[in-house]
Amino acid sequence: MSEEKKRPEESKANSSRKKKFSLGKIFYHNTFVLIFSFVVAVVSWFLMSANSSDRGVIIEDVPIEVRYSSAAEEAGLKVFNKSSDTVDLQVTGNTLITSQLTANDFDVAVTLNPTSTTLAGNTMQKLTAEVQAVKANSLANFEITQVNPEEVTLEYDRYQETNFKIESNIQYSSGSGYYASTPILSSDNVTISGPESSVNRISKVAVEYKVESPLKQEAQFSCPLVLYDKGNQEITNISDLCLTMNVDTVDVTIPVSPVKTVSLVASTLHQPEGFVQDRIQIEPAEITIAGSTEVLSGISEIQLDKAIDFAQLKAGTTNTFTMDIPLPSGVRNISAVGDTPSQATVSINLNGYEEVPVTVASTNIQIINPPSGMKVDLATSILPVTVMGPEAQVTKLTGDSVAVQVDLSNFQNQTGTVNVPATVTLTSGTGDSCWVTGEYTVSVTISASQAVAMARINPDEKEKDGLAAMPQE
Repeated sequence: MSEEKKRPEESKANSSRKKKFSLGKIFYHNTFVLIFSFVVAVVSWFLMSANSSDRGVIIEDVPIEVRYSSAAEEAGLKVFNKSSDTVDLQVTGNTLITSQLTANDFDVAVTLNPTSTTLAGNTMQKLTAEVQAVKANSLANFEITQVNPEEVTLEYDRYQETNFKIESNIQYSSGSGYYASTPILSSDNVTISGPESSVNRISKVAVEYKVESPLKQEAQFSCPLVLYDKGNQEITNISDLCLTMNVDTVDVTIPVSPVKTVSLVASTLHQPEGFVQDRIQIEPAEITIAGSTEVLSGISEIQLDKAIDFAQLKAGTTNTFTMDIPLPSGVRNISAVGDTPSQATVSINLNGYEEVPVTVASTNIQIINPPSGMKVDLATSILPVTVMGPEAQVTKLTGDSVAVQVDLSNFQNQTGTVNVPATVTLTSGTGDSCWVTGEYTVSVTISASQAVAMARINPDEKEKDGLAAMPQE
């Protein structure tokens, strides 16, 4: 083959190779790919728009609103439970619209409209209501074609709210030398609300717990509330009864304090030194108290709140007194029962004791603190006095065994005859187991002394007397 013939054939082959290479490379050109993609998208959109038809779309879990008829509202009825809280809606329309729909685009409701508002009283009533579904925006271009479910069952009753005291059924014990006091609950009451028929089933509310070990220090824990019915059976299906509580768990604290046993002491007035102490009995003789270690360390005994005056006792019998037991601040009497005030009974046995009258002469009556510059005379010449004591001692006493003292401190500005309270005691060395009973007064006359009387003479007379005494010139 000649050289001229080879050149045309090579030229054709080279031209073919160039064409193939240019067609494949075009899709790697950015500008071409961008334009091509835009054209495909526009064409696709037009094709989809042209081919869009009304197809059913499901909108799931659209919430159901409960509405009430006027009769239901007047009767105070309330729906507490529904067989379904949501519905699924099927809608038709342009898919460009229906594909964008959500639950917020619909208004779905049921209406409680019972034929009678009379209730059974022991259970919730049931009513089947039709579900009404409409478009929230009436101008939207789609239609609701199906509601599932089409009906729901409503359980309704009157609404009731009742407050219950929370009872404590907590079992516990105290360790030796300690006192665990009444448990303290974080809430003493609970408010339970719900259907009238359900709330009326409740008879009481309590907390139940058992502390296994004896307590020697404060205990804290939490307890759920337990509801009981009229038959004292626990109510367990609280959610089924549609009951709600403002408190369903309480925190419990059991305070624990050390204890100490102390004696009770009765204070007395006019008690003779020789009186046998065994004749005074206190019941209880001692009590057990609880408090902080610091407080208890400063208490060795507790004195009763009133003093017993021996001058007011009766001979030949047992004199009995009931007194409150005063407790220091921060102390509790754990011997007391329930809420009864802490009290003690004091008995003074005077069997075998006698009362004997004696007469005190005026020579045994002493006046103290008389008014300055005034004359005081006894108007009482004798004073009958009653003394009490054991027969062997009291029968030996006479008027000379008694001392009477009249204090005029409170009569400094008085004159004339006045009755003054007298302090009457037995002189030392007489019956050491005897004492004077009763209250006494002594009459005294208070008058101006002679010097004071002279000072009160008419000033003119005094002047005359002075002139007469002067020497004559």
